[in-house]
Amino acid sequence: MRRRTLIRMGVAAALAALSWAARANTAVAAAYAASAVADAKPLAPPQRLERRFLQISAANMRFEAEGSHLALARSNNPAVKDLANSLLARQQTAQPELLRLLHARGMAMPLATSHHGKVLKQLAKLSGAKFDRLYVDEVVIKSYQDDIANYERVGHDAEDPVLKAWVERQLPTLRLHFAKAGKALPNASLKPQRAV
Repeated sequence: MRRRTLIRMGVAAALAALSWAARANTAVAAAYAASAVADAKPLAPPQRLERRFLQISAANMRFEAEGSHLALARSNNPAVKDLANSLLARQQTAQPELLRLLHARGMAMPLATSHHGKVLKQLAKLSGAKFDRLYVDEVVIKSYQDDIANYERVGHDAEDPVLKAWVERQLPTLRLHFAKAGKALPNASLKPQRAV
């Protein structure tokens, strides 16, 4: 009986010490956060543009990859499967470079947007021609139209030479996949892209 009481007292003392340490760490963290906010300087417009571009590009790349995996599993159209394989091949080469660009700025890979999640859920429920149409229209054409516009803007306005070089290397592949999407489904909703 006495041994149990001693053990309970030891556990209570250990919990009290942990609670005190946790409060001390919280106070240190709060002080650090306050000083970090006070020392923070706003980003210049080109840096904000670069960071926003990287977030959008990474989210779109994740969306395109997840949609392409679904296309390989659910589509029966060889042209659509070939398109999905092309997108996945691009993702395998471009994503590590994109991750390095994100990490150099202290950023992580963003989560999928709500629109991306909604489209992926719709794709998971479809098959056949309906699946092919939604995949090509939303995952490839619409996403690549947005990507091409963003890449062109950042290629023109960004200050970081490493990011500009990466964008210039990616643009021809994006345009090629965009054109390939029109051939995968001839009635796809292609909108003309402006020339650079």
